[in-house]
Amino acid sequence: MGSKTAVIARHEFSKTVRRKGFLFGTFGLPILLMLVFGIAFSQMPGLIGDTEQQDTGFVDYAGILTAGDGYISYPDESSAEAAVGNGEITDFFVLQADYPDTGAVTVYTTKSPVAGIDYSDIGVFIRSSIVNNAGLPYSTSERIIDPVKKTETVELDDEGNVAENEPLGAFIIPMILAFMLVFSIITSSGYLMQGIGEEKENRSGEMLLSSVSADQLLRGKIFGYGAVGLLQMGVWIAMVASVLLLSPFSGLISGIGISWIIVPVLVYFILGYFLYSISIACTAAISTTTAEAQQSSMIFTMFAIIPVAFSEFIVSAPDSPVLTVLTYFPYTAPFITIFRLSTGDVSYPEIAASLAILLISIYVAAKLSARIFRMGMLLTGKRAGLADVIKFLKG
Repeated sequence: MGSKTAVIARHEFSKTVRRKGFLFGTFGLPILLMLVFGIAFSQMPGLIGDTEQQDTGFVDYAGILTAGDGYISYPDESSAEAAVGNGEITDFFVLQADYPDTGAVTVYTTKSPVAGIDYSDIGVFIRSSIVNNAGLPYSTSERIIDPVKKTETVELDDEGNVAENEPLGAFIIPMILAFMLVFSIITSSGYLMQGIGEEKENRSGEMLLSSVSADQLLRGKIFGYGAVGLLQMGVWIAMVASVLLLSPFSGLISGIGISWIIVPVLVYFILGYFLYSISIACTAAISTTTAEAQQSSMIFTMFAIIPVAFSEFIVSAPDSPVLTVLTYFPYTAPFITIFRLSTGDVSYPEIAASLAILLISIYVAAKLSARIFRMGMLLTGKRAGLADVIKFLKG
């Protein structure tokens, strides 16, 4: 990065990170959301907060249950309701005399339907009582109560042979990076269009172009605003990860291994960001206002959002001819290929050809964009039409 480009990048970065809107969006908004969700989860004993297991009462008119650990027997509903009032239990269930024929269970609970008792636990308790009273061997009783103690999944390839298992990160990390790429494009492009729009309105862009080249100015803005977007995204990820590590959900991020797939995914992430940044910067330069630039750049935003919106289809049918073609289209290649890589159904020649096309597209776009960007920044109060753009490219 040249010295002038670095100066521009540092200026754009420092100017943006001092804005109140950036500080609120980066720190205030996620903290506010975490507080809201934290309060909501704290009211759900089954998730966060009150994790102490309380006893459950039961009234057994069918005569098939035996009191056990965590379950207290009561002779009738009145006694169980009195126990609830005394704080001994918070809920109980009733089996009528015809339970063996109907299987009907009536549950009485003080909890909300969302955070109510675990009905599966009641089922296990009833099943255990029935099996234990049947006098079956212990091993047989255990399998009836818990028929699937553990499971193991073996993946097969298309030929029916056992496939090599990839770490969980080979699927999760590419998916996360694809969504992060969309987020960084939308975030950075917003700052980029706002900065270029302000410079066009106060005509400071013309003064900048008198001392730096269009290439240097364009690169400086892309690097500067890109760093802003990555900083914001990094802060959000760090905050979410910290909350997960300190919460009962810490197990969600354990066991995520790293795979070689991460290397091409990161390459697509970086190249995709630069291609979109160059394109959006040119769109902002030939627009008269920031609002107009946002409308004009919507086509690029849609190219980024649509693959993510259809990610479930992409993962379920990665070898689709349509997806294969879109793997070579520069504006969809980063997202489509990242999703296909998460399934492991992309050949090395496809990856090489797709990256080559993407690199060539970035090079050509950068060369052409420098001319469009320079002339667009010099136009004030006038929107550049198609004829003007063609003239810029020839000029």
